Amino acid sequence: MALLAIISDVHANFEALKEVLADIDAHRVDELACLGDLIGYGPQPQECCDLLRERAMTMVQGNHEQGLINIYHLNDFNQPAKDALRRTREMIDESTYQWLISHPKGTVLHDCRLVHGVPPDDAKGYLWKYEDRMAELFGRFSEPICFVGHTHDLMRFTWHRGGVSDKLPLPQGDTVLETDKRHIVNIGAVGQPRDGDNRAKYALFDTDSRTLTMRFIPYAIKKTVDLIRAHGFHRAFGDRLW
Repeated sequence: MALLAIISDVHANFEALKEVLADIDAHRVDELACLGDLIGYGPQPQECCDLLRERAMTMVQGNHEQGLINIYHLNDFNQPAKDALRRTREMIDESTYQWLISHPKGTVLHDCRLVHGVPPDDAKGYLWKYEDRMAELFGRFSEPICFVGHTHDLMRFTWHRGGVSDKLPLPQGDTVLETDKRHIVNIGAVGQPRDGDNRAKYALFDTDSRTLTMRFIPYAIKKTVDLIRAHGFHRAFGDRLW
């Protein structure tokens, strides 16, 4: 049995990350996992990386980490996001850059698949694009549960033995992931929520009871917004935090 804390899409939002990690520490988790996009959009990439590198953590690459690697990946982004990644590269040191791009695109932890976008190891794919072909997506991985991020929105899909898929909400608090079904779970975002609630989101998962607990954490949004503007990032990256 293990209690996992799973975070995703921090996007260089140091204020949100600090509060989330404080909440994680209060729950005395056994392991921490990050589903990528630790950087991009936000004003404190080095600080966020420094904070997480101090901890033992399993991490996969997000599409924003891939955007640091070469122009092929960077061209997938719109111009404000490209500019933010170029600015991010200037703000992080070389060892942090190498650390960010060293992680795999997908991995397995306690029989749970971890990937940023869609299984098995696609950092760029969006879960909502597969809603009418979930059989294909569930066929790409063998584990009973796959945790994803990328869309910054909370949702889960279940797969029944009879080949029926359900799309279900993922509310704050506890949800039991049934053992007779398989699951793809989008845990939302720490640093750039887009689910209509501006609090930072992360998940606790008890591997024994298969209880998933979604935690919604308030943080000092204005501090992050002010820094986004002060560092010259696109104004929209701050405006959408409110």
